[in-house]
Amino acid sequence: MNTWITGQKLFGVIMDSNKTIVIMGNGPSLKDVDFNILDGFDTFGLNSAYRAYERLDWWPKYHGCFDYRVTENHRESFNNLIENTPIEKCFYIVDINEDNEKFQFINMLPYGTTNKWNASAQDFAQFHDNGNSGANACSVAASLGYKKIVLLGVDCNYVEFVDGCIEDGPGLKMEKTPDKNPNYWFDDYQQKGDEYNVPRGTDFHLPTWNLFAYRAAHAGIEIINCSPITTLRCFKRMTLEEALDL
Repeated sequence: MNTWITGQKLFGVIMDSNKTIVIMGNGPSLKDVDFNILDGFDTFGLNSAYRAYERLDWWPKYHGCFDYRVTENHRESFNNLIENTPIEKCFYIVDINEDNEKFQFINMLPYGTTNKWNASAQDFAQFHDNGNSGANACSVAASLGYKKIVLLGVDCNYVEFVDGCIEDGPGLKMEKTPDKNPNYWFDDYQQKGDEYNVPRGTDFHLPTWNLFAYRAAHAGIEIINCSPITTLRCFKRMTLEEALDL
């Protein structure tokens, strides 16, 4: 039986399997995107990008974070997204607000736990980590029934140590808000006090994307990379206008 029926309500979301979703990475190339183009399309924002949404008066349909360190560090702000913004559904791997129907808990199993899962039918109660935030957002979208996924701002080109960061145990911490941040589409994406993991683009993110691309193709999920500047080569490339048939 086909689980992804047009108009089905799944995990509290009314789904149309014919719709396109845009996954919003946070790379520098996103700063050149006109967000007005995205009106009428479902969108999925990630991590600390919420800091720009209110300034832009723009909100994605979904928001998620699949990094334990980042989620715990932004717990209060993420709860505010659930309680006080137009975002329809928030997907987090920490139980932030189980009483609110806008919150979906993701019980994420460690990366490499199994190689048998299907990219289009992940169970949120046993969700297998894909190795990076963008791929995890794609997996959530595919599990919701989206068959066409557009990537924006997935540049995969990181500077590991930016101005203002210090080593903090196994990760990093912002000792000050940087004047310029080469990793993200707005400079105060990371702010004083933020804790996060060392970006690992070439040695980890790219291989995990490559594996996810294989699984997504096998599951019949179309993924198009519209990031203008990107090191990701495992998906077909188009302009955003072409991918959205504008």
